[in-house]
Amino acid sequence: MTASNTESTTALDHVHRARLYKLASLAFDRPDEELEEALVSGTFADQLLESAAALENDDLKEHARAVVEASPTDSAGVDELYSDWSSLFGFETGGDIRQYQIEYSPGTLVTSGDTLADIAGFYRAFGLSIAEGNRERADHLCIELEFLSHLGLQTAYLENEGDETGVAVVTDAQGDFLEDHLGRWISRFRETLAEEVDVEFYRALGALVDTLVDDDTDRFGAEPKTFDETPPSPLEGLNDGEGDFRCGTCGPTSSRSTPEMPMGDRDGPY
Repeated sequence: MTASNTESTTALDHVHRARLYKLASLAFDRPDEELEEALVSGTFADQLLESAAALENDDLKEHARAVVEASPTDSAGVDELYSDWSSLFGFETGGDIRQYQIEYSPGTLVTSGDTLADIAGFYRAFGLSIAEGNRERADHLCIELEFLSHLGLQTAYLENEGDETGVAVVTDAQGDFLEDHLGRWISRFRETLAEEVDVEFYRALGALVDTLVDDDTDRFGAEPKTFDETPPSPLEGLNDGEGDFRCGTCGPTSSRSTPEMPMGDRDGPY
């Protein structure tokens, strides 16, 4: 990686980054009661707009407004969103849009296995575990977003503690993860949504996440090389060898506490 621009990033900026990754993970997951409450109460919209504005990126603010404008605001709308999600992303209904890194990367069974192992290694290095009973691979979009949300909060905490060494370690990890993983395929995922999906909520959400990742690659001096092609999946149904999991449930196992800032806890964006 090249030199990062984190010198101008405050602890509160990292909290807002973490919140955006958390909200995106929540919104790209299968709609549930947590998302419904956030949407209907207006909390999702308020926090998305607040955090996008705080990062002072005009494109990010524009995409956040587009997501909010396309968001359902009542239970009936959330029910419709569930149907949309199921038809687009749900394996049980034959959804064609895959939310996995490996689906967008060229490679063999061996190289794909190495990629999964590397991603899982990032999670383990920061004391993260996957709850039992969840069935997504380590390369699932929501899990990668959750991971970056966690690192954003950890960076904010270390900044407040004045731990320059810790900040450097977590900063490098964010840049490396963007360069080696999420930054390599998120623009392809956004293109897929733009070309194949007519649900504006998910199209706008894809643009928001792609812009956030692009902003962070500059922030951390990452230089991801976007995958050139989308091959058939070589690893359908394979997990990372650490057990089954689903996004939205990985969490820190270390005793270090997170900063008491506007993010809230991992149970929701409140």
